[in-house]
Amino acid sequence: MGNQTFNDGPRQQKGKGYAYNPDGSAYNPDGRPPSTDKSLLRRGDEEYDLTNKVTMSELVLVPWVLLVLVLVCYLFAGVNGQIFILWLIPLVLLSLIAAFIRYNYQQGNSDEVVLGFMTLAAVVISTAIGVFCNLAMLEELHRLNQGASYFNVLPGQEVASVADGTSFVFHNSTSVNRAHFFGYIDAGSPNRPIYCVAPVTNGEQNFKRIQYWAAGINCCGKKKPFTCGAAEKRSAHGALLLNPDLQGSTHQDFFAKAITGAQDKYGLVAGNSHLLLDWKEDPMKYTSELWYHSWFTMVVFAVVYLAISGMAAFMIVPMLKAED
Repeated sequence: MGNQTFNDGPRQQKGKGYAYNPDGSAYNPDGRPPSTDKSLLRRGDEEYDLTNKVTMSELVLVPWVLLVLVLVCYLFAGVNGQIFILWLIPLVLLSLIAAFIRYNYQQGNSDEVVLGFMTLAAVVISTAIGVFCNLAMLEELHRLNQGASYFNVLPGQEVASVADGTSFVFHNSTSVNRAHFFGYIDAGSPNRPIYCVAPVTNGEQNFKRIQYWAAGINCCGKKKPFTCGAAEKRSAHGALLLNPDLQGSTHQDFFAKAITGAQDKYGLVAGNSHLLLDWKEDPMKYTSELWYHSWFTMVVFAVVYLAISGMAAFMIVPMLKAED
Protein backbone atom coordinates (compact mmCIF):
# COMPACT_ATOMS: atom_id res chain seq x y z
CA MET A 1 0.00 0.00 0.00
CA GLY A 2 2.83 2.32 -0.95
CA ASN A 3 0.60 5.13 -2.13
CA GLN A 4 -1.77 5.13 0.92
CA THR A 5 -1.25 7.87 3.48
CA PHE A 6 -2.70 8.29 6.90
CA ASN A 7 -3.61 11.58 8.53
CA ASP A 8 -4.95 10.52 11.91
CA GLY A 9 -2.86 13.01 13.88
CA PRO A 10 -3.74 16.58 14.72
CA ARG A 11 -4.17 18.92 11.80
CA GLN A 12 -3.76 22.69 11.73
CA GLN A 13 -6.65 24.69 10.25
CA LYS A 14 -5.42 27.42 8.02
CA GLY A 15 -6.06 30.92 9.22
CA LYS A 16 -7.07 29.84 12.74
CA GLY A 17 -5.18 30.02 15.99
CA TYR A 18 -5.94 26.43 16.94
CA ALA A 19 -5.87 22.88 15.52
CA TYR A 20 -8.31 19.98 15.49
CA ASN A 21 -7.92 16.46 16.82
CA PRO A 22 -9.38 13.58 14.77
CA ASP A 23 -12.41 13.55 17.07
CA GLY A 24 -13.13 17.16 16.19
CA SER A 25 -12.03 18.72 19.48
CA ALA A 26 -9.90 21.84 19.25
CA TYR A 27 -6.63 22.82 20.88
CA ASN A 28 -4.00 25.49 20.42
CA PRO A 29 -0.70 24.41 18.88
CA ASP A 30 1.07 25.39 22.11
CA GLY A 31 -1.08 22.88 24.03
CA ARG A 32 -3.54 25.32 25.62
CA PRO A 33 -7.32 25.04 25.10
CA PRO A 34 -8.89 27.55 22.73
CA SER A 35 -9.74 30.98 24.16
CA THR A 36 -13.24 31.49 25.45
CA ASP A 37 -13.12 35.28 25.02
CA LYS A 38 -16.15 36.63 23.20
CA SER A 39 -17.12 40.07 21.99
CA LEU A 40 -20.67 41.36 22.16
CA LEU A 41 -21.15 40.89 18.42
CA ARG A 42 -19.38 37.54 18.00
CA ARG A 43 -20.53 34.05 18.81
CA GLY A 44 -18.04 31.68 20.37
CA ASP A 45 -19.32 28.67 18.46
CA GLU A 46 -17.73 27.80 15.13
CA GLU A 47 -21.13 27.14 13.64
CA TYR A 48 -24.11 29.39 14.08
CA ASP A 49 -27.38 27.81 15.11
CA LEU A 50 -29.99 29.65 13.07
CA THR A 51 -32.77 28.38 15.35
CA ASN A 52 -31.34 30.53 18.18
CA LYS A 53 -31.06 33.66 16.11
CA VAL A 54 -32.95 36.74 17.35
CA THR A 55 -35.17 38.15 14.64
CA MET A 56 -35.65 41.79 13.79
CA SER A 57 -39.24 41.71 15.06
CA GLU A 58 -37.99 40.41 18.43
CA LEU A 59 -35.39 43.17 18.65
CA VAL A 60 -38.13 45.73 18.06
CA LEU A 61 -41.14 44.32 19.88
CA VAL A 62 -39.69 42.77 23.04
CA PRO A 63 -38.15 46.04 24.32
CA TRP A 64 -41.21 47.98 23.17
CA VAL A 65 -43.66 45.69 25.00
CA LEU A 66 -41.69 46.10 28.23
CA LEU A 67 -41.58 49.86 27.68
CA VAL A 68 -45.37 49.96 27.33
CA LEU A 69 -45.73 47.76 30.41
CA VAL A 70 -43.63 50.15 32.51
CA LEU A 71 -45.53 53.20 31.24
CA VAL A 72 -48.92 51.62 31.98
CA CYS A 73 -47.77 50.69 35.49
CA TYR A 74 -46.57 54.22 36.11
CA LEU A 75 -49.80 55.69 34.75
CA PHE A 76 -52.17 53.75 36.97
CA ALA A 77 -49.88 53.51 40.00
CA GLY A 78 -49.30 57.25 39.85
CA VAL A 79 -52.95 58.23 39.64
CA ASN A 80 -53.72 55.92 42.57
CA GLY A 81 -50.77 57.11 44.65
CA GLN A 82 -49.10 53.67 44.83
CA ILE A 83 -45.57 54.97 45.15
CA PHE A 84 -43.98 51.58 45.92
CA ILE A 85 -45.04 50.31 42.47
CA LEU A 86 -43.09 53.13 40.87
CA TRP A 87 -39.89 51.71 42.32
CA LEU A 88 -40.72 48.00 42.40
CA ILE A 89 -41.44 47.51 38.68
CA PRO A 90 -38.22 49.02 37.26
CA LEU A 91 -36.03 47.38 39.94
CA VAL A 92 -37.43 43.92 39.21
CA LEU A 93 -37.18 44.35 35.43
CA LEU A 94 -33.65 45.77 35.53
CA SER A 95 -32.48 42.90 37.74
CA LEU A 96 -33.96 40.29 35.41
CA ILE A 97 -32.56 41.97 32.30
CA ALA A 98 -29.09 42.26 33.86
CA ALA A 99 -29.14 38.53 34.66
CA PHE A 100 -30.30 37.78 31.10
CA ILE A 101 -27.45 39.82 29.60
CA ARG A 102 -24.84 38.26 31.87
CA TYR A 103 -25.96 34.70 31.13
CA ASN A 104 -26.04 35.15 27.37
CA TYR A 105 -22.70 36.97 27.34
CA GLN A 106 -21.11 34.04 29.13
CA GLN A 107 -22.72 31.68 26.61
CA GLY A 108 -21.49 33.76 23.70
CA ASN A 109 -25.00 34.52 22.43
CA SER A 110 -24.41 37.84 20.77
CA ASP A 111 -27.94 38.36 19.46
CA GLU A 112 -29.46 37.81 22.89
CA VAL A 113 -26.94 40.19 24.47
CA VAL A 114 -27.93 42.92 22.02
CA LEU A 115 -31.59 42.18 22.72
CA GLY A 116 -30.87 42.48 26.43
CA PHE A 117 -29.22 45.87 26.06
CA MET A 118 -32.05 47.20 23.90
CA THR A 119 -34.53 45.99 26.50
CA LEU A 120 -32.47 47.58 29.27
CA ALA A 121 -32.50 50.90 27.44
CA ALA A 122 -36.28 50.68 26.94
CA VAL A 123 -36.90 50.10 30.66
CA VAL A 124 -34.57 52.93 31.72
CA ILE A 125 -36.09 55.41 29.27
CA SER A 126 -39.68 54.45 30.09
CA THR A 127 -38.91 54.80 33.80
CA ALA A 128 -37.62 58.32 33.18
CA ILE A 129 -40.77 59.23 31.24
CA GLY A 130 -42.96 57.68 33.93
CA VAL A 131 -41.22 59.63 36.68
CA PHE A 132 -41.61 62.85 34.70
CA CYS A 133 -45.35 62.31 34.17
CA ASN A 134 -45.84 61.50 37.83
CA LEU A 135 -44.00 64.54 39.08
CA ALA A 136 -45.53 66.90 36.53
CA MET A 137 -49.15 65.67 36.46
CA LEU A 138 -50.15 62.44 38.17
CA GLU A 139 -49.19 63.41 41.73
CA GLU A 140 -51.39 66.48 41.48
CA LEU A 141 -54.20 64.45 39.91
CA HIS A 142 -54.02 61.94 42.76
CA ARG A 143 -54.17 64.76 45.32
CA LEU A 144 -57.24 66.30 43.72
CA ASN A 145 -58.98 62.93 43.39
CA GLN A 146 -58.55 62.33 47.12
CA GLY A 147 -60.92 65.17 47.97
CA ALA A 148 -64.53 66.01 47.18
CA SER A 149 -65.79 68.37 44.48
CA TYR A 150 -68.34 71.04 45.39
CA PHE A 151 -70.52 73.03 43.02
CA ASN A 152 -72.41 76.31 43.31
CA VAL A 153 -70.42 77.27 46.40
CA LEU A 154 -71.23 80.69 47.86
CA PRO A 155 -68.40 82.88 49.22
CA GLY A 156 -70.39 83.31 52.45
CA GLN A 157 -70.76 79.56 52.92
CA GLU A 158 -69.06 78.16 56.02
CA VAL A 159 -65.72 76.52 55.29
CA ALA A 160 -66.63 73.62 57.58
CA SER A 161 -69.27 72.48 55.08
CA VAL A 162 -66.67 72.02 52.31
CA ALA A 163 -63.59 71.28 54.39
CA ASP A 164 -62.97 67.92 52.66
CA GLY A 165 -63.04 69.46 49.20
CA THR A 166 -60.21 69.88 46.73
CA SER A 167 -62.23 71.24 43.78
CA PHE A 168 -64.73 74.08 44.01
CA VAL A 169 -67.05 75.68 41.51
CA PHE A 170 -68.46 78.90 42.94
CA HIS A 171 -71.69 80.71 42.08
CA ASN A 172 -71.44 82.82 38.92
CA SER A 173 -71.61 86.03 40.96
CA THR A 174 -68.38 85.10 42.75
CA SER A 175 -65.09 86.75 41.88
CA VAL A 176 -61.69 87.59 43.32
CA ASN A 177 -61.46 91.18 44.58
CA ARG A 178 -58.07 91.98 43.09
CA ALA A 179 -58.24 95.55 44.42
CA HIS A 180 -57.99 94.25 47.99
CA PHE A 181 -54.95 92.02 47.61
CA PHE A 182 -52.08 91.98 50.05
CA GLY A 183 -48.52 90.68 49.66
CA TYR A 184 -46.31 89.71 52.56
CA ILE A 185 -42.57 89.57 51.92
CA ASP A 186 -40.43 86.98 53.65
CA ALA A 187 -37.48 89.28 54.26
CA GLY A 188 -35.52 86.53 55.99
CA SER A 189 -35.30 84.38 52.88
CA PRO A 190 -32.52 84.99 50.31
CA ASN A 191 -35.10 84.93 47.49
CA ARG A 192 -37.49 87.24 49.38
CA PRO A 193 -40.71 85.51 48.14
CA ILE A 194 -43.99 87.43 48.25
CA TYR A 195 -46.99 85.61 49.74
CA CYS A 196 -50.04 86.97 47.99
CA VAL A 197 -53.73 86.75 48.99
CA ALA A 198 -56.95 88.34 47.72
CA PRO A 199 -60.50 87.88 49.07
CA VAL A 200 -63.15 85.84 47.26
CA THR A 201 -66.40 87.80 47.39
CA ASN A 202 -69.89 87.94 45.88
CA GLY A 203 -69.21 91.31 44.32
CA GLU A 204 -71.18 93.32 46.87
CA GLN A 205 -69.32 96.23 48.41
CA ASN A 206 -70.49 95.51 51.95
CA PHE A 207 -69.31 91.90 51.81
CA LYS A 208 -66.59 91.91 54.46
CA ARG A 209 -66.57 88.50 56.14
CA ILE A 210 -63.97 86.56 54.16
CA GLN A 211 -63.44 82.80 54.41
CA TYR A 212 -62.01 81.99 50.97
CA TRP A 213 -58.79 83.51 49.71
CA ALA A 214 -57.17 83.24 46.30
CA ALA A 215 -53.49 82.77 47.02
CA GLY A 216 -50.10 82.24 45.45
CA ILE A 217 -46.42 83.10 45.68
CA ASN A 218 -44.72 85.89 43.72
CA CYS A 219 -47.88 86.77 41.80
CA CYS A 220 -48.32 90.29 43.18
CA GLY A 221 -46.16 93.23 44.19
CA LYS A 222 -45.97 96.93 44.97
CA LYS A 223 -46.18 97.79 41.29
CA LYS A 224 -47.72 94.54 40.15
CA PRO A 225 -51.42 93.62 40.33
CA PHE A 226 -52.72 90.36 41.76
CA THR A 227 -52.25 87.72 39.04
CA CYS A 228 -52.35 84.47 41.01
CA GLY A 229 -54.02 81.64 39.11
CA ALA A 230 -56.84 82.78 36.83
CA ALA A 231 -57.83 85.74 39.02
CA GLU A 232 -57.50 88.12 36.06
CA LYS A 233 -60.20 86.29 34.06
CA ARG A 234 -63.73 87.56 34.64
CA SER A 235 -65.12 84.19 33.51
CA ALA A 236 -63.23 82.32 36.24
CA HIS A 237 -65.49 81.12 39.06
CA GLY A 238 -63.68 78.00 40.23
CA ALA A 239 -60.75 76.99 42.38
CA LEU A 240 -58.60 74.15 43.61
CA LEU A 241 -57.36 73.75 47.13
CA LEU A 242 -53.90 75.29 47.18
CA ASN A 243 -51.22 72.63 46.95
CA PRO A 244 -50.17 71.41 50.41
CA ASP A 245 -46.54 72.03 49.45
CA LEU A 246 -47.44 75.74 49.58
CA GLN A 247 -49.32 75.38 52.84
CA GLY A 248 -46.73 73.57 54.92
CA SER A 249 -45.34 74.91 58.16
CA THR A 250 -42.80 77.02 56.27
CA HIS A 251 -45.40 78.86 54.18
CA GLN A 252 -48.49 78.72 56.37
CA ASP A 253 -47.36 81.42 58.78
CA PHE A 254 -46.53 83.82 55.98
CA PHE A 255 -49.91 83.34 54.29
CA ALA A 256 -51.57 83.92 57.66
CA LYS A 257 -49.67 87.19 58.02
CA ALA A 258 -50.74 88.20 54.52
CA ILE A 259 -54.38 87.53 55.41
CA THR A 260 -54.02 89.59 58.61
CA GLY A 261 -52.48 92.40 56.60
CA ALA A 262 -55.37 92.40 54.13
CA GLN A 263 -57.92 92.46 56.97
CA ASP A 264 -56.20 95.36 58.68
CA LYS A 265 -55.69 97.34 55.49
CA TYR A 266 -59.17 96.94 53.97
CA GLY A 267 -61.32 96.45 57.07
CA LEU A 268 -62.14 92.85 56.30
CA VAL A 269 -63.46 90.41 58.89
CA ALA A 270 -62.04 86.93 59.45
CA GLY A 271 -64.39 83.95 59.32
CA ASN A 272 -64.30 81.01 61.70
CA SER A 273 -61.71 79.44 59.41
CA HIS A 274 -60.40 79.96 55.91
CA LEU A 275 -59.28 78.12 52.77
CA LEU A 276 -56.40 79.10 50.51
CA LEU A 277 -57.33 78.53 46.88
CA ASP A 278 -55.65 78.30 43.51
CA TRP A 279 -58.15 80.20 41.38
CA LYS A 280 -59.11 78.42 38.15
CA GLU A 281 -61.43 79.15 35.26
CA ASP A 282 -62.64 75.54 35.15
CA PRO A 283 -61.24 73.26 37.87
CA MET A 284 -63.03 70.17 36.50
CA LYS A 285 -61.49 70.69 33.08
CA TYR A 286 -58.09 71.23 34.64
CA THR A 287 -58.36 67.91 36.48
CA SER A 288 -59.40 66.09 33.31
CA GLU A 289 -56.51 67.62 31.40
CA LEU A 290 -54.02 66.30 33.92
CA TRP A 291 -55.18 62.75 33.12
CA TYR A 292 -55.36 63.40 29.37
CA HIS A 293 -51.89 64.94 29.12
CA SER A 294 -50.41 62.11 31.19
CA TRP A 295 -51.60 59.21 29.03
CA PHE A 296 -51.22 61.20 25.81
CA THR A 297 -47.56 61.94 26.61
CA MET A 298 -46.94 58.25 27.24
CA VAL A 299 -48.71 57.13 24.05
CA VAL A 300 -46.79 59.61 21.90
CA PHE A 301 -43.50 58.52 23.45
CA ALA A 302 -44.33 54.83 22.93
CA VAL A 303 -45.06 55.43 19.23
CA VAL A 304 -41.89 57.47 18.75
CA TYR A 305 -39.81 54.85 20.55
CA LEU A 306 -41.28 52.10 18.36
CA ALA A 307 -40.17 53.97 15.25
CA ILE A 308 -36.68 54.63 16.63
CA SER A 309 -36.36 51.04 17.82
CA GLY A 310 -37.30 49.79 14.36
CA MET A 311 -34.61 51.91 12.73
CA ALA A 312 -32.03 50.75 15.26
CA ALA A 313 -32.91 47.09 14.69
CA PHE A 314 -32.71 47.62 10.92
CA MET A 315 -29.08 48.70 11.33
CA ILE A 316 -28.10 46.15 14.00
CA VAL A 317 -29.42 42.95 12.39
CA PRO A 318 -27.08 43.13 9.33
CA MET A 319 -24.15 43.68 11.72
CA LEU A 320 -25.07 40.55 13.64
CA LYS A 321 -25.36 38.54 10.45
CA ALA A 322 -21.98 39.78 9.27
CA GLU A 323 -20.35 38.79 12.56
CA ASP A 324 -21.93 35.32 12.42
